[in-house]
Amino acid sequence: MDGLGDSDFFADRRFVAIANYTYTDSKLKVGANDTTILDDTLGVRPANQVFIDGAPLTGQSKHLANFQFGIENTERLSQYTFLLSYASDRVTTRGPITGGQPDPDLVQDASLKLDFVAREAVTIAGQELEIKFEARNLTNENFRETQSGNVLIINQQYDLGRSFSIGVKAKF
Repeated sequence: MDGLGDSDFFADRRFVAIANYTYTDSKLKVGANDTTILDDTLGVRPANQVFIDGAPLTGQSKHLANFQFGIENTERLSQYTFLLSYASDRVTTRGPITGGQPDPDLVQDASLKLDFVAREAVTIAGQELEIKFEARNLTNENFRETQSGNVLIINQQYDLGRSFSIGVKAKF
């Protein structure tokens, strides 16, 4: 044997690596004559009393990156994959309006998560089964949402926790 590729285990397996990255620079454009309607009771208002010109869109991170690497069988279902995901800070909610002007937006902190997923096809008593194991948030990333102005306000903060699951799927 000359290397890993010559072993029986790797004879019908391949390494997989997939990556993607997205950069988004999204901004609200609020002109001096723009208007908006919040609800039926408040009616039409100048948009600059509700939105901050140049603020990023809600839910949109500037940087998103995903990296998937693992090993899979080319002849049957057998996959072992790590998934690494990064999302930079993102606005979750527009800041409330106080004194006729919008306050700073609520922002979710950046996150880096690592997951592991294993899928294996097996046959038991002539029945085809797929066994799947998932381990999510192995980095134990927490959720934190803040609002910054004159002082930093932590709006929400909690432990997302790690999750583990195992499942079996049968084909009939």
